[in-house]
Amino acid sequence: MWGATDVYEVRLPLPGDSQPLVLGQVTARRGKYDASDRFYGMRPDDGPPVTGAKNHPMMPIAWAKTYEIPGGKRGRAFCSTIGASVDLTNEAVRRLLVNAVYWGLGMEHKIPSGGTTVDIVGDYEPTKFEFRTEEYWTRRRMSPEECQMETAK
Repeated sequence: MWGATDVYEVRLPLPGDSQPLVLGQVTARRGKYDASDRFYGMRPDDGPPVTGAKNHPMMPIAWAKTYEIPGGKRGRAFCSTIGASVDLTNEAVRRLLVNAVYWGLGMEHKIPSGGTTVDIVGDYEPTKFEFRTEEYWTRRRMSPEECQMETAK
């Protein structure tokens, strides 16, 4: 599994009965910076893991836990720091998120033994992972119609 976004620090230990499912490892960047490369420094083959505090301890990037609401009803929660637009180019990340929904609904028995199909339908060109200024969003002027999904035929 590879997510192009960074590994975020979470407060450890995780609360309650949380079970880490995936740990994130920060790697070194390789090559000269290219502003047009939306995956600069965020490819699986970019470099070796960095040494020091960034990877010790490695941070959970996906975990699951149970909870109980007042009145005694129990439930399941999946938590993740992975899932930005560029992360979804990776099939394993998409499968993690889809399978987490099955699990959260108590339907893990419905996950196909050969793996959940998580193919991208239509074109998917995620934007570069970066912070944007207010000016960018003002110029961008997105409309809800731009975000409508195509339906499979």
